[in-house]
Amino acid sequence: MTVGQGLTGKPQTAVARLVAALSIVALFSCSPAGESASPTLSATASAENEASHAATTNEEIVFDGYVRGVPAIEIKIDGDVLTVRKRDFSANAWGDAVSGPIDKLPDDPRMRFEGALADFPLDLRLFSRADWSGSDRVGWEDKNARFVKHRELRETIDGEETVAFHWAQIDSVATTRDVIVGADNKIIGAVDPRNDIVLVRRGFENFTSVKHWRNPQVSQPLYGYKELPLVMMPTRAGPRLATLVYLPEGDIEGPFPTILVRTPYGISDLIDRYKHYPVRGFAVVLQAAQGTIYWDEEARSEGDQFSTVNEPGDGADALEWIAAQSWSNGEICSEGGSYRGFTQWTAAMSRNPALKCLIPEVSMGTAFSDQPYMGGTFVQGIAYYEFWMMNKGLLEGRTWPDVFRHRPIIDIDRYATGEDIPLWNELIENATNSDFWRVQDWYAGEHPRDFGTFQISGWFDDDFPGTRSNWALMDRYGSQPNRLLIGPWRHGYNRDRMLNGYRFGVDAIRPDVWLLKQKWYDHFLKGFENGVTDAKVEYFVLGENEWRTADAWPPAESEARQYFFHSDGAANRFTDDGVLRVEPPQRPQPFEEYTYDPANAVKNWYSFDLMESWADYQSYPYDFKDVETRADVVTYTTPPLEDDVTIAGNIKVVLYASTDVKDTDWWAYVSDVAPDYSSTRLSVGALRARFRGLDDPDTHIFGSNFEKEELLSGDIDDVVRYEISIPSVANTFKKGHRIRVAIMNAHENYSFPNSNTGAHEGYATRTIPGKMRIHHSPEHPGHILLPVMPQD
Repeated sequence: MTVGQGLTGKPQTAVARLVAALSIVALFSCSPAGESASPTLSATASAENEASHAATTNEEIVFDGYVRGVPAIEIKIDGDVLTVRKRDFSANAWGDAVSGPIDKLPDDPRMRFEGALADFPLDLRLFSRADWSGSDRVGWEDKNARFVKHRELRETIDGEETVAFHWAQIDSVATTRDVIVGADNKIIGAVDPRNDIVLVRRGFENFTSVKHWRNPQVSQPLYGYKELPLVMMPTRAGPRLATLVYLPEGDIEGPFPTILVRTPYGISDLIDRYKHYPVRGFAVVLQAAQGTIYWDEEARSEGDQFSTVNEPGDGADALEWIAAQSWSNGEICSEGGSYRGFTQWTAAMSRNPALKCLIPEVSMGTAFSDQPYMGGTFVQGIAYYEFWMMNKGLLEGRTWPDVFRHRPIIDIDRYATGEDIPLWNELIENATNSDFWRVQDWYAGEHPRDFGTFQISGWFDDDFPGTRSNWALMDRYGSQPNRLLIGPWRHGYNRDRMLNGYRFGVDAIRPDVWLLKQKWYDHFLKGFENGVTDAKVEYFVLGENEWRTADAWPPAESEARQYFFHSDGAANRFTDDGVLRVEPPQRPQPFEEYTYDPANAVKNWYSFDLMESWADYQSYPYDFKDVETRADVVTYTTPPLEDDVTIAGNIKVVLYASTDVKDTDWWAYVSDVAPDYSSTRLSVGALRARFRGLDDPDTHIFGSNFEKEELLSGDIDDVVRYEISIPSVANTFKKGHRIRVAIMNAHENYSFPNSNTGAHEGYATRTIPGKMRIHHSPEHPGHILLPVMPQD
């Protein structure tokens, strides 16, 4: 799922790019979801005329480039000659100009910009020949170079109202660049919305995010910065942590408010991602966690094992150390995604008053029940992650499917890598929420959390359950403003307008995320009253492909509506037998009975070999209609909807089931069934039967959870009640669509299947097929609770 270079997937000369303009053809016979069809664009000039124009024009065009609002590059185009000047952020000075032929741009890093706009001058040659005013859509042979006219822009330029149009690259995956075109067909600018990188024709900055970055209520980039020598920060545990400090430099005096990033993934080059902060007057501290990733030899922390158990103490020490430095004013915020979000929450356990705010992005949640033990099941991807972190490759001849089928699980490290990995053993042995996990449990305690949080995640982020749990924590105990942003995103958030063939529309990528983060720091660290805390929750509604706002999550206006299970006992064999109705069963109904065999478990939709691309496929949307035909998958589905139904919030399945084995897992997901019978999974949850006695079955964080084990009786007539929490989602089921819940006992390639033996799963070497029954009757009213929004 990679995007090719330029517009055609390979480097081209300028003339070849011009010739490519002839291939502007009818690429839009099929319209993206939510967008109406419109005419296609044809080339209006011959290749010879285009080449002649490029060679003879003497017009000099000047574009200025900005990285998150900071001037970063000046580009002058004079015929076929390109002249570039770049700004040295640290020196707060412009470098010498470099000139050369445009078609040499891809080979000269001195002349390239950043992100999706690295080769913009080459793209400009092609864009400038298109008739943008003649159609609502423009496209080339490369399907990733298709644009739709998205919205009209009006700004006053030189005292006159000027009109332009934002053209969005549709169906983009991973790399996106949008174009701003004037009413006179002139290219005004280009935007990499995910990274907030802008190139704009001089004088037209107000048509881009640069206008908002220049607002007086945003810290301005007035300074350079300096890097202090690498510090090996001492910790109470002993290992010293590699730490890099960057301070504003110029017409400014400290002490400074500080932005802290703690990461296991290396810090040597990380300032490139955060360089816009010190030039705006913030100190930036980058710290390598114990067990720093193997490729960053220049800034390795001490400590011989990467492990989450180190983070609470190390994070507390980092906060104390920063607050004690002469360059620090004692006020700290933190930032970072995934594991870097985890380090923020564990540092907050110290209750250090210096910590003013967190921005956890796609953050891990509780170190047991979100990762690595989702609902008590052990997530298979943890093996891939842990071995990658420790640079332990698979032995020759091994494949990930082989590895994940090996038993016992405790020996997978040796089978896969040929080495005994202590951390792997710790994770497997601690299969309950024991003291091993509680030392890193930031949910413990009913005290106020005296810091603000701006939490960001996506519906298809495999770590999204962590964001849901963390939001629930702050909703109950947070004493400062909190904000939530949830998009149609994977773990690498805010980068795609399409995932796995599912289209989410132009607005799926937010151009304002970096600006919102900047405002968050300006508010909490500099006291700016900039309104950043006003909008509490923004969430993307799938199906409608639109953003909505709410004062709470779940939205207060959502109603927990019960849809009860009904069938004639064949819902595991025929997808039209099991029915969801708002009325509970009025009479006994036959139960579904089937066999779950761990040796032939229901699979998630992909093979783990795909994880070599590190794309977190397991949580992507996917059509499960073929999986649902298995005899060990039970489905209940509404009739076709007479009106649109929108849900937004948490989901729970109340299941009544019996089995003749001592333990098993229960999985449930919600899907949107279209008239063509495709069944798109929206969100999935799991619960290991032995952990059914949870104090908090909804978010798994309050009270006692996953600590006590109670095996089943093994009596097939012993009906047990389960509450299976399914992470939040917002989706509109369109008129004519149907709502489906699917229930099964495994989701292999997501978590290791339960052996059904009742033994410690880490040491089990055999499996037992188990007879399963799902009950629905007046005494056992199985149902799903959906957060239904009121109709407009």
